[in-house]
Amino acid sequence: MELLQLKYFQVAAKIQNFSQAAEKLNISQPSLSMTISHLEDELNVKLFDRKGRNVELNKVGLAFLDRVNRVFCELESAKNEIMDITGKQSNHISLVTTNPRLLSGVLKRYLMLHSNVVINQRCEIYKTAERQLQSGEIDFCLTVPAIEGANIECKILKEDEVVLVVPNSHRFSGRQSIRLNEVAEDPFITLVHNYSFRAITDSICQSAGFSPKIAFEVDDILMEEMLELERGIALLPLYLIKRPHLGTRNLSMLKIEEPDTHISIGLSWLKSKYLSQSSRCFRDYLIENYNNYLL
Repeated sequence: MELLQLKYFQVAAKIQNFSQAAEKLNISQPSLSMTISHLEDELNVKLFDRKGRNVELNKVGLAFLDRVNRVFCELESAKNEIMDITGKQSNHISLVTTNPRLLSGVLKRYLMLHSNVVINQRCEIYKTAERQLQSGEIDFCLTVPAIEGANIECKILKEDEVVLVVPNSHRFSGRQSIRLNEVAEDPFITLVHNYSFRAITDSICQSAGFSPKIAFEVDDILMEEMLELERGIALLPLYLIKRPHLGTRNLSMLKIEEPDTHISIGLSWLKSKYLSQSSRCFRDYLIENYNNYLL
């Protein structure tokens, strides 16, 4: 069993299409198929279920992928540790977040203080972020809710809560708080399903005993516009709406008495992955300073 075989398998497992995986690896599709076939012969098992042009990992393949990810994670950790020992520290940091606004203020300040650091930041849905963290592809995840697990270190950076936002013309706009089931019949403005926060708000509504009557499925920018036009009400976290510019938008914010709407913003990293000095510095900065920047 060779590392090249494992790398080909890892890429194919991620993309779940041999043609696209071969293109990414810059090899021919028959070469990739042959390599995967030899690997399966060596293991005496099938790792993929073929579904037309696509492939899907079976139960055995999923278990094998977990081990392969650990192998490459250990190799990357060894490389980073050697670079630290020899004084050739990497200044690259990889970070995935479920919402870029989670980095508002704090990322700018960190880069101002550490101009030599190169941060590769992406925005992904929660499940993708968790998978990339588990595989060792990235150094950190900054998510809501926090990613936790037996092999994951997690630091809660901020406790937050979801509130109800209504136009000032709404019948409940003069109140300070509300039980969510009181607005079960109101039209809701929600984020589309590929926003991780959508799953949180759907769960909150279910806990209140109803499914929201959705008037608009939008992104976070269009949501503000629809709220201004009084087209519905919305569930939003405080970290998104406690901004100075929102004071002029004729909106009211109501604390939710029930159900519980508290959420946690967490920074997560793999226990087994060696973090470079730059990565450790970034982690410590976020832990110590996060609340100074996010409202």
